[in-house]
Amino acid sequence: MRKKEILIAGLLLATLAAQEHKTGGVTPEQALARLMEGNKRYTSTHLSHPHESAEWRHSLSKAQHPFATILACADSRVPPEILFDAGLGDLFVVRVAGNIASDAVLGSIEYAAEHLGTSLILVMGHESCGAVQAAIGGGEPKTHIERLTRAIDPAVARAKKEKGDLVANAVRLNVELVVEQLRTSKPILADLAAQGKIKVAGAVYDLDSGAVNLLP
Repeated sequence: MRKKEILIAGLLLATLAAQEHKTGGVTPEQALARLMEGNKRYTSTHLSHPHESAEWRHSLSKAQHPFATILACADSRVPPEILFDAGLGDLFVVRVAGNIASDAVLGSIEYAAEHLGTSLILVMGHESCGAVQAAIGGGEPKTHIERLTRAIDPAVARAKKEKGDLVANAVRLNVELVVEQLRTSKPILADLAAQGKIKVAGAVYDLDSGAVNLLP
């Protein structure tokens, strides 16, 4: 009898999970609030570790419906699923050093927005970013690293005109420039943004506190 009860409970959980996926779509504001609530749990060490069960994993085998797209740096200290206390299928994450938006990155984000229905795109930089520091230092000539830092050069050029910490300013400006790049990326993202179907936001992660600080 006990085994039958467990089986029924498992089937119920899988059904509920499938229903949540089908009815998933949240507004950009709801998605952002959900992210920030998760980060608050992370910084207060009251993690819920959602969507990690075998039943939930099984429910994802046929389809995915993430509620947000995160473009983050590849830095090993900045894993979005952990920082936002999210689980399997919750976030569509694209990670590359310096959180830059190359054509391949843009294509990935377009796919999430158009085919998976994510209404929020969050570009997240972080303090003491090595890619930004490399761009400030001039990159490494004749390497692929130099090609990466070139994408960050415009942010560094602007940061040099501002007062304050050069690296911190460049990290922030790099996020702002990528946010603008995504908002105006044609044909898909710009059109969806103009229709109010997606929101592109920026943030900087604090390595010490664990807080994700949204940019204006």
